[in-house]
Amino acid sequence: MVTWLQRRAIAVLVGTRAPYYIIGMRIGNLNLEGNLFLAPLAGVSNRPFRLLARRYGADLVFSEMVSAEGIIRAQACSLDMIKFSPDEQPIGIQLFGADPSSLHEAAAITSEQMKPDLIDINFGCPVKKIVNRNGGAALLKDLSLSQKIMEGVVLGAKAVPVTIKIRSGWDESSPVYREIGQIAEETGISAISIHARSRAGKYESAANWETIGHLKDAVSIPVIGNGDIRSPEDAKNMIKQTGCDGVMIGRAAMSNPYIFRQTKEFLSDGEVKTKPSIENYIALALEHATLNAENIGPVRGIIKVRRQLGQYVRGFPGASKLRPLLHLVKTVEEIEQLFDNYLKEQAVVE
Repeated sequence: MVTWLQRRAIAVLVGTRAPYYIIGMRIGNLNLEGNLFLAPLAGVSNRPFRLLARRYGADLVFSEMVSAEGIIRAQACSLDMIKFSPDEQPIGIQLFGADPSSLHEAAAITSEQMKPDLIDINFGCPVKKIVNRNGGAALLKDLSLSQKIMEGVVLGAKAVPVTIKIRSGWDESSPVYREIGQIAEETGISAISIHARSRAGKYESAANWETIGHLKDAVSIPVIGNGDIRSPEDAKNMIKQTGCDGVMIGRAAMSNPYIFRQTKEFLSDGEVKTKPSIENYIALALEHATLNAENIGPVRGIIKVRRQLGQYVRGFPGASKLRPLLHLVKTVEEIEQLFDNYLKEQAVVE
C-alpha cells in the first residue's frame, strides 16, 4: 500500500499538472462524475441550497442530518427533511441517533420510501444537544456501539450504499479515526468522510489534514476529506497532501456556492475562470431567496434564508450597512428593492 508520505512525494514530483487531480468516484454501486461534495450542514442543506450546489458544480449533495427517531415515529419535520427531487441527485440522506435498532429501521424506511443515492451516518456532529444524547461525535467514544449502528444501517439500507462522516476522535488525546475506519470497511460501509478535527476542536482549531492521509493508508474504501477548504487552491492542496479520493466543502459554500465550479476549473485547467461580480452574487442571493420562497413559503422561506443572504455580500463595499438590512427582509420583493437601492448608491459613489 502506498503511504501518505509516499503519495505526498509523488505529488511533488508530478507538480501542478491539474488533470492528475480530476477524477470520478465510485461509492458502492454509485458512480459519480466528479469528487466534490456539499457537506451536510444543519439548518442550511435544505432543498433550495442543495439545488444551488448542484447547479454550480457539486457532484453529490447531502441532506441536513435527520433524526432516526423522528423518521420511525413518522414526525412530519423529519419526513420532510428526507424528501428530495430528481434535480437534486445524486443525493445522500444523513441520519443521526444512538440506538442501532432505530437507525436500522430509519435506514430501511429511507431506502424503501425515498430511494436516495446513498445513506450517511453522522459520527461527527460536535453540538452539545446531539452529543448529550450520545449521538454524533459522542459515538466516537464507543466503537462497539458504533459498529452495531453501522451493521444495522447497512442491513436496513439494502442495496443503497452507506457512508459515514466522522471526526478524528472525541478529543486530541483519543484519535480513533483509523479504528473506526477499519470497522467501517469490515461492516460494509462504502466510503468515509472525515472532518479533520476532533470533537473538542469544534470549528475553531486548524484542521489536521495529516489525519486524512493516515486514514487513507488504513482503509481501501474511498476517503473524502473535509475541513478548512476555503478556496480551490485548498482543495487541490488537500488532494495532493493526503491522497484523498474526494473533497467535501461546507462553510465556504455557504457564502460562495460557485466554489464547486471554481474548484473544478482549477483542478482541470490550473486556473479559476468563474470570477463572480457583485451583480452575480446579488443574482445568486435572489435565486436562493426565490427558491426558498417557492419551497418553504413566501415569508417563512425568506426568514430562514436571511442569514445566508448576509454571507453572500461578504466583501461588498458598504457590506456592514447592507447586511443588517438583509437580516430584516420578509419578502423577495423587499430583497430586490434593497439590492436595487444598493446598486444605485454604489453607482453614485463610483
